[in-house]
Amino acid sequence: PPPGGPRRQPGSWPRRAFGQDGWMPSVFRWAFGAVLFLACVAASAEDSRAQVEQQKVLSSTAFLDAHPDVKFRTLAMEHFDGGRLDAARENFLKAARFADKPSQAMLAEMAWRGVGQTMDRSLGYAWADLAAERGYTQFVLLREYYWSKLSAEEKARAVEVGRPIMDEFGDELARDRLSRHLRQSRRAMLTGRPRKDVTVIIPGPSGQPIFIRGHDFYADKFWNPEKYHQWVDKVWNAAPVGSVEIGPLEQINDED
Repeated sequence: PPPGGPRRQPGSWPRRAFGQDGWMPSVFRWAFGAVLFLACVAASAEDSRAQVEQQKVLSSTAFLDAHPDVKFRTLAMEHFDGGRLDAARENFLKAARFADKPSQAMLAEMAWRGVGQTMDRSLGYAWADLAAERGYTQFVLLREYYWSKLSAEEKARAVEVGRPIMDEFGDELARDRLSRHLRQSRRAMLTGRPRKDVTVIIPGPSGQPIFIRGHDFYADKFWNPEKYHQWVDKVWNAAPVGSVEIGPLEQINDED
């Protein structure tokens, strides 16, 4: 299929994840929560201490600086929640350049609904198509819903505007950007062989120190690009999608 075009037969996915206005708010808010959400999902099978340590890693300044996909998405959501929509979109774009699919889906929603910008449904579909690039179910559903609502003219334009977006933000380049940043960040932090028997102290929120065991901070899944990509895929592939099922109508007789 052409860049920006549908990668699955339109209409082939169920619509249960959506309300009348599109993506259900509960799913929408869940998908773009703060970074600590990732820790809870990824650590669900670990003991409570491991969960706490992983949350410290994910919330640390050092981690966020080294992982711009998560850093800029987190900043974007803070701006979005505060009504600073221009700043939110700017940071979603930065995260999107580092292959962050949730940010790409958020850009889709903002364009589709005209949030902080002129409504552009073709552009919204183009971003949703990119967000669904890896087949994460909730983003594929979003893309399919959009496609089902576009006119023939809007569909043709969506393919056109989708090409440059795919060229700049597609995984082929965006994941490579993130991989290079991860490798550079790891080299900048380490001098020689990493010591896993020490406690790393880094500045946290409001300048308060955060203590992270060296073993957790330097875990391969956070710093090895290939393993980090696999970890992100595991988190989002396991993500639940809310749904509402409506049964057949029933006649209710009023006995009063």
